[in-house]
Amino acid sequence: MSEIKIPEYFKLRNIFIPLIIVILSCSSLIVINYLTIKILSASRAYVNGESHYSKGQKDATRHLITYLFTKDPIEWKLFNEELSVPKGDKIARIGLTNNESIETIKNGFRAGRNNEKDLDDLIWLFKYFHSVPFLAKAINEWGKGDYLIQQLESIGNEANKKISTTNLKPNDEQKFFQQLNIITDKLTKNEQNFSEALGEGTRLIKSYLLLTNIFFTLIIIGSVSVYYSVMINRLRRSKDETDDKNRNLILVNKELDKFVYSASHDLRSPILSLKGLIEIVKLEEDLEQIKYYLDLMHESLDKQDEFIKEIIDYSRNKRKKIAIAPVSLNKIIDEIIAQHLFIKGTNEIHFKKELSVDELFSDGLRLKIILNNLVSNAIKYSDEKKEKRYISIKTYTLEDFYKIEIEDNGIGINKEYQLKIFEMFFVTNNNNKGSGLGLYLVKEAIENLNGSITVDSEMNIGSTFIVTIPKEYEAQL
Repeated sequence: MSEIKIPEYFKLRNIFIPLIIVILSCSSLIVINYLTIKILSASRAYVNGESHYSKGQKDATRHLITYLFTKDPIEWKLFNEELSVPKGDKIARIGLTNNESIETIKNGFRAGRNNEKDLDDLIWLFKYFHSVPFLAKAINEWGKGDYLIQQLESIGNEANKKISTTNLKPNDEQKFFQQLNIITDKLTKNEQNFSEALGEGTRLIKSYLLLTNIFFTLIIIGSVSVYYSVMINRLRRSKDETDDKNRNLILVNKELDKFVYSASHDLRSPILSLKGLIEIVKLEEDLEQIKYYLDLMHESLDKQDEFIKEIIDYSRNKRKKIAIAPVSLNKIIDEIIAQHLFIKGTNEIHFKKELSVDELFSDGLRLKIILNNLVSNAIKYSDEKKEKRYISIKTYTLEDFYKIEIEDNGIGINKEYQLKIFEMFFVTNNNNKGSGLGLYLVKEAIENLNGSITVDSEMNIGSTFIVTIPKEYEAQL
């Protein structure tokens, strides 16, 4: 099976996705931890504010009780001063609920003796999280406390009125005292509920923060592991590819050395032959003999011309990329036959065509190289002893493949050579008809199309070459 090629886009995506996940996870952790710290800090500020609220209420109650029994105006003044603490928080709560100006809200918190540095956090938490259950519960308790503070203020005003008009009786003192105790008990419970609601919320936030940190830490570790694994695999593949390329380079260098040696030899042989014939012709006076020598020169030039064409085909096959396009097999075959008609004896060969497939999507250059060399070989190695010589060319489809079958009744190929004929510069005999490069070019071109070639041949009977090419070139998918 051929290796499935993964597009570069997906390879890059496999590398960057873990990095993106790590970046997003780290960013999320930073944001979540920042918000959590801010929420906990604001919750702490509310708890601290509640202590001032509670202390102010209790001190105001104590001064009011003292005022009831001593009638000392200083105690009345102190009562109002201490009561301004919870009243200031009430102003802030109402301002936040009604979305009043920031300065009004801050002045309320300042009156409640909250730290100046905590004011922004107090406002931020109420503004964005007032609907969160734990904070909503605390705000509800805050509202109940403000209502009780209002009752405390009403009791104080009523007591002050009686004291100012000297109408305060012993029974009134006892009544006011009992009322204050009741309100104090309610406020104490209310203040505890407020603190407990915030405490429960902060504990829940801490649990969520811990789980969130564990979750994102696992994601980061997993993503880093995936990234590491991907990079290791890429490095391993890169090393394997480099090793393959090095091995291929060694093979190519060996092949190139062999090619240069054989090519230079085959290119020089016709030239040396021509030079020798020319020297002979200079000394020859018989016109018929001169014509014979000229025919030999012509054959040498034909051989050199064919070899040069094969070298050009070799270069183009190695250099040019695959170009898939509609190709007419009938047209290519007709052109090839026409090009070979001038060769001696070709007009005595009967060409038969059975083309079940004409147009296909493939590489025109490679198909020309394949068909030209196979047809050329069938012509060169035709059996002149046979009365009826033929070359049959068939095309058809078989499942997901195109088939091109070239059959002849030529001299055939010895069984022992059939596995070697596709090697570079391998020739089966010494009749100087071939260079040994043609079938090598055929095999190279077919492999470039992800195809294959088989040969079936018997001496003095003929040969059949079958080319198999996939209908869809895999590198284009």
